[in-house]
Amino acid sequence: MACKHRELSVEENLERWERMLAGEYEEGEAVLRIKTDMRHEDPAMRDWVAFRILKREHPRVGDRFCVWPTLDFESAIEDHLLGITHILRGKDLQKSEGRQRFIYRYFGWKYPVTILWGKIKVAEFGKFSTSELRRRIERGEFEGWDDPRLPTIRALRRRGFQPEAIRKFLLSLGVSQADIAVSMKNLYAENRKIVDAFAPRYFFVHNPQKMTIKGFTEKTVKAQKHPERQEFREINTKNVVFISESDFRKLKVGMRIRLKFLCDVEVESVKPLVARVVSEKHAEESGEEGGGGDHRRKPIIHWAPTESIEVRVKKPDGTVDEGLGEPLIASELGKVVQFERYAFVRIDAVSEDGKKVVAYFTH
Repeated sequence: MACKHRELSVEENLERWERMLAGEYEEGEAVLRIKTDMRHEDPAMRDWVAFRILKREHPRVGDRFCVWPTLDFESAIEDHLLGITHILRGKDLQKSEGRQRFIYRYFGWKYPVTILWGKIKVAEFGKFSTSELRRRIERGEFEGWDDPRLPTIRALRRRGFQPEAIRKFLLSLGVSQADIAVSMKNLYAENRKIVDAFAPRYFFVHNPQKMTIKGFTEKTVKAQKHPERQEFREINTKNVVFISESDFRKLKVGMRIRLKFLCDVEVESVKPLVARVVSEKHAEESGEEGGGGDHRRKPIIHWAPTESIEVRVKKPDGTVDEGLGEPLIASELGKVVQFERYAFVRIDAVSEDGKKVVAYFTH
């Protein structure tokens, strides 16, 4: 039904408009409408609201204004002023085009070419909305917009995703009005191609188990930082190292394993975990893992040195993996690295003494 103010004179409408601008009306007390056809087949096109009152602080202009345009009016005017020729928008905003075209026809402007696309559902996150995410952040359920559990650009950046990977991922989806569902695995694949080429390798041991090595003296070993480059890092360790719980569970007395870049050992007891050195022959300095006859038949596992640092890895499912890592991890603050046999991560925080690190799980 038509609003009772619809037939007011031009003079009276202008007088009320000035009162709006002067702040004489409160929020919700008055709006400015675009006068259209009240018999239009689409109710969304009938006398739609172009300006409303919002008496609140604006992040850029403070309280200078109290009357603000709606999305459809603002976008129509701004697109014209900016010379926009093509509009890419979600099909859920299809109604906006009709309202904006009304303004363009009135001023005699040429409307841009519009391309609509359907909803994109990310399988790992299901349905989500920014307004709901904001409420949950304000309630303290998430650390902020860059919480690793969120599907936001900020969160992806903090986890170590590269801009080009996100761009390629989105371009691969194409532009279609059909609703589609995609998996984060597609984005992981794109990002892996990029970070694998530059990310340095380090040892991180999840749920560490102590191993004492008989016949081993203090030693500094050279470990390759990247399999395709002749760059090395140094790891100093004594006769105690730490291995991951997953590797520990597979060990049996008499079993021979290779501690990568370090030595071959034979397990003498599991509880406590004690092993003896079988061979320290290796070819790591030439950039090749291995050494000593039958090394290819032995499991090769990673380890953390005697003097390790504490590492916590925050994961997108909300869990945290805790463990130990080699000290040089602390030198990679803000960078993406690969924890060997674990995952790519981004080093997010390092304590002042360099002995505690927080990393964000990438993939």
